Amino acid sequence: MNRRAVGERGERLARRFLERRGCRVIETNHRSRLGEVDIICREGDAIVFVEVKTRTSTRFGRPAEAVTPAKQARLHRLAQEYLIAHGLEDSDIRFDVLAVELGPEGETVEHIPGAF
Repeated sequence: MNRRAVGERGERLARRFLERRGCRVIETNHRSRLGEVDIICREGDAIVFVEVKTRTSTRFGRPAEAVTPAKQARLHRLAQEYLIAHGLEDSDIRFDVLAVELGPEGETVEHIPGAF
């Protein structure tokens, strides 16, 4: 499976995971000049910006370890831009990470709410 297919499969699993937990997905793969947010959803009154990291092995580390400080800063800027563009500046927000592992024994999804 190529990297793109792995990423798409991980994002589909992440969306289903969030929806089963009562989140309402607003947008996926939101792109702007600053980059991309994998999933934007609403959980209660909060708007949640979700970074999905998918791996087929832990040879290069666990998926969540790939959310570097630089990536976190970029997501903060993307969120601010999104909130302003949609008139949601006063909203409660949260940044979550969904770490997806696709292994020979099956798929696992680890949810890290308020990851940064």
